[in-house]
Amino acid sequence: MKNLLFLVHLFVGAALFAQNFSGTITDSETGNPLSDVEVTLLEDNLNISTTSNGQFSFNSSIAGNKTLYFNKEGYVFEDIYNQTPSTTIEVVLRAKKISAATVRWNRYTDPTDNCNSYNNPQIPDNELWNVRFDETPLTGDLAANSLITRRDPSSVIKYNDKYYVWYTRKLTQTSNYFNTGDPKKPTDLGDTDANVFPWDYSDVYYATSTDGFDWKEEGPAVERGPAGSFDDRSVFTPEVFAHNDKFYLVYQVVKSPYIERVKNNVAMAVADSPNGPWRKLAEPILRPSHNGIWDPNTKRRQDVLTRNGKKVKGDFDSHKVHDPCLMFYKDKFYLYYKGERMGEEIICGEREIRWGVAIADNIEGPYVKSEYNPITNTGHEVSVWNYNDGIAIIQKLDGPEIGSIQFAPDGVNFEMMGTASGTSGREKNEVPDALGIFRPETISTTDPKFGVSWGLSHHLDFSTAANGARGGWMYLRRFDLINKNRQKTVFVQSGDELVIEAEKFNNTDGDFDDEKVPLGVNESNIGINYVNAADSAEYEIEVTEAGSYSLSYLISAPGDNAAVQLLLNGTVVADDQVPNNGSFDNYEAVSSTSVVELSVGVHTLTVVASGSDTWQWNLDKFTLKKESSLSVTDNQFDIDTKVVIYPNPASEQITIQGIDKAVEYTVVDLKGAILKEGIVESGSSIDVKELPANAYLLILKNFSNSVKSSLFIKE
Repeated sequence: MKNLLFLVHLFVGAALFAQNFSGTITDSETGNPLSDVEVTLLEDNLNISTTSNGQFSFNSSIAGNKTLYFNKEGYVFEDIYNQTPSTTIEVVLRAKKISAATVRWNRYTDPTDNCNSYNNPQIPDNELWNVRFDETPLTGDLAANSLITRRDPSSVIKYNDKYYVWYTRKLTQTSNYFNTGDPKKPTDLGDTDANVFPWDYSDVYYATSTDGFDWKEEGPAVERGPAGSFDDRSVFTPEVFAHNDKFYLVYQVVKSPYIERVKNNVAMAVADSPNGPWRKLAEPILRPSHNGIWDPNTKRRQDVLTRNGKKVKGDFDSHKVHDPCLMFYKDKFYLYYKGERMGEEIICGEREIRWGVAIADNIEGPYVKSEYNPITNTGHEVSVWNYNDGIAIIQKLDGPEIGSIQFAPDGVNFEMMGTASGTSGREKNEVPDALGIFRPETISTTDPKFGVSWGLSHHLDFSTAANGARGGWMYLRRFDLINKNRQKTVFVQSGDELVIEAEKFNNTDGDFDDEKVPLGVNESNIGINYVNAADSAEYEIEVTEAGSYSLSYLISAPGDNAAVQLLLNGTVVADDQVPNNGSFDNYEAVSSTSVVELSVGVHTLTVVASGSDTWQWNLDKFTLKKESSLSVTDNQFDIDTKVVIYPNPASEQITIQGIDKAVEYTVVDLKGAILKEGIVESGSSIDVKELPANAYLLILKNFSNSVKSSLFIKE
């Protein structure tokens, strides 16, 4: 009897404690109830399907708010978090729509096509849209340092005359991930607390700069949360967004343990200043679509259950949401992101990585995934910018449309517009990694490249770090847009001079790829730099006065084997050594030993780094100056014999023959500057050992003011 009473009390207590979660699911367009919707009560591990009138009902014996998932083929996956017990839950599902990218995807993946369309996506070659990038190293705290891994730079913003960037940071550690070899091959990382990836156990830091090259690391902005929180394992891949005098960071988070099947979410932090402090939102703002089903017999992310002969992978983002990028567009907030799928397979040799977008009326959410998702067929890191009332993007890795630049006038339906390439320009996937583009205050309605002019990227180094860590480390670099169609510059003679600014070259070429600049020279604010042996730069000049022209360079070199060569219409007319002044940036005038003969008209000049050192010189400008009539005219001179200078070339002194009495002499360089003067007699000598190696004019003038000049070379 006592046992019976106990069971009765237990039953009554459980009945009184039971919580009900029930409601109705309808179609967003028709309002009709939806049957056969899979509904999951997550905490209780309960699953049911809606009835013919769209209803569902759960009784839970576990106290607390609940998480509900709603999934139906052909509809956008929906979820509810922190749902209180209720019998009047109303859920509206939206029918999926086909994006422009998915139309192309269906063509690429047609099994009868045998990957032909996939491998030949027909990316347009459109110079209005084509982009090409050059990368240069950073200095200051963000200079490459194998002890510290820095990666995933955010966009760069400017605030109070400073540039700001946020990025993933950690001390470099051995990474298990790279010990497995090819990332495209299935792996089982296991349930481990060991460092898994170069972005495991990371935090978000930030740095500032006044010029975009030299950076000061200011410290952490957002750090991992306490044990048990949704961001306790790693906080990484940040993006910054400024709006209405507030600053927002969106970033990727992982909760421990970091295993193959771990779900990645997107979180947000808010601040009144880019310097912080940052307030984290209590919950993620974006989560994966939890509509795939893992195979319980393995731990691999590639393994999902099969039902009715079909793998239950779920949506394109059923495993992870990555690389968030927040934009203000059409008076709403568009959160672009990368998705990874449960049971991901390799398709035509590439990973299946596609993008989605979630849209909110309020910046802190809720964010609602677009019914057009997925909206791209390619793309690893997410790089987007506003252009002409639409959104432009670059597709970097994974998928058929690698190396394309795309545009959507509605922010969703993207079409390929042109090509994107890196510094060598040979391979379509050589776009710098993880573009964090500079966000200018204005946007362009005529130039689609305006929004991606420069920024920061990251570079992967797979060598062993200085602390012995294996498996790769990362550092940040700067990228700049290279304009393939450089505006043609013609330097026109002004007076007796032609001054050619080195950075205004029309074309450049070279045969040495230093991985920092394209093949050829780099345009700087001063002139040209990153000049390797055999690099060249081409210029066009218009000569209005024929004659002999002296040549000089404003140039700087830190080595003993630097030389500069000048070609006129393809023919070498000057070849000079560049003295070692110990610096690339200590520009000094170097006069050529050659005189250049120019005729009236338009000519092509080519400057070539002709020395033997790999790294040559930096050049600010070079000048062609027409020699005065004094240097080429032989006025009446009251001596009958020919004036002779010897030795010529000379190293220490020159001797004069052919004059029968004392005359005045002047030594001038080819710019007309007076270097020495005095009185000389026939057979006497002039000391020239202190003159730099170059060509000079010796001008002789008798006391009746008759003048004669002769050219000599100082070795």
